Amino acid sequence: MPDFVYKVRTAAGELTTGMITAASIADAGGKLRSDGMFIVKLDPSRGAKSKEAGKAKTASASTRVPRPLIIAFAHQLAVMVDTGVPISEALHCIADQCDSAEFKLILEDVASQVEAGGELSTALGRFPKVFPTIMVSLVRASEVSGTMGVMLERISNYMGKEYQTQKKIKGAMTYPAVMLAMVLTVTVGLLVWVLPRFATIFESKGAALPLPTRMLMFISDSLMLHWYLWVGGTVALVVGFVVGMRTHAGRRVFDRVKLSSPIFGDLFSKLYVTRSTRTMGTMINAGVPVLDMIAIVKDVTRNALYEDLWETVDDRLRQGAQLSDALFDSPLIPRSVAQMIYAGEKSGRLGQTMEKIAGFTEEEFDEQIKTTTNLIEPTMVAIMGGIVGFVAIALLLPIFSVSSVVGS
Repeated sequence: MPDFVYKVRTAAGELTTGMITAASIADAGGKLRSDGMFIVKLDPSRGAKSKEAGKAKTASASTRVPRPLIIAFAHQLAVMVDTGVPISEALHCIADQCDSAEFKLILEDVASQVEAGGELSTALGRFPKVFPTIMVSLVRASEVSGTMGVMLERISNYMGKEYQTQKKIKGAMTYPAVMLAMVLTVTVGLLVWVLPRFATIFESKGAALPLPTRMLMFISDSLMLHWYLWVGGTVALVVGFVVGMRTHAGRRVFDRVKLSSPIFGDLFSKLYVTRSTRTMGTMINAGVPVLDMIAIVKDVTRNALYEDLWETVDDRLRQGAQLSDALFDSPLIPRSVAQMIYAGEKSGRLGQTMEKIAGFTEEEFDEQIKTTTNLIEPTMVAIMGGIVGFVAIALLLPIFSVSSVVGS
């Protein structure tokens, strides 16, 4: 049988550590509690940990569980906890019904940790790639306040809204990406397969080619004769972008471009404000300390400029300032939003105010998506038509010259 390392507090309040042998971590916890011990920490020893938790750890490291599964898990657990089902039993029940083999292993591991006397937040925190930081923090807050069922439902609603927001962003970005790919494909096809055949005809007739045609022929020859330079340049650009995005300076440049772009700038700005206020409202109402809340908001924003903003807010809060003070000074937060946050601080209803702001900015975000989508379609059609039209004109102009040569 495997060994488990424990840290317990005796009935007299003394803290002691040791090792116990048991068939499972649940059995080890049961033995310790039967001896009157209060479990502070109970983990498999190195050998047992590699056997018992290895599969779950491998699953969490090798795959990211789809967000809808996490949302459904939080909702099901909330319902079971509200109806009086013990958490460990509820976890086992959800794991048995789970269709994902990887997620099932993780849930069984979480259930074993809870059965052994561990906190649910600690067990979830062992899988940071599966359960988001905000979920772990809210569960930890509910363990202190005794509102586990309500908090799990709030977590499910929060992650559901975040998931829908991400889907909207992906939907708005998919159309221009597909259109751009079509433009590039059509253009390269014309330059590589169509233009060379016309070039042979033009050269055989001795026609003087206009400037647009000569430009396209130069690009066509370059693509066909020096294709390796184009491929190498494309690979270098992609590698440079990936490496640059791993640096803070590179992320700042890219994120600044996103916020200042003519069509998508307002869309991304409203996305980050909505995400920030929604997260803050949920966490303040859950009783999470303000400084812990700011650290989590910084992580969920996923924009270097907004991360710098929340760093500044954190510093100002530690110096005794109010949350709204730093927001008034930042161009990243609309003044109307900062004013509402200020009013929420003065009235002592900051959590409710944040959730109302999130609802308001989410409506603006939805309207901005519609506006952006309506602008993207004619813009991409104009770009595609301009490129294909330029190529077509460049191919047609020499025909008149060839006609003149043949006619003479």
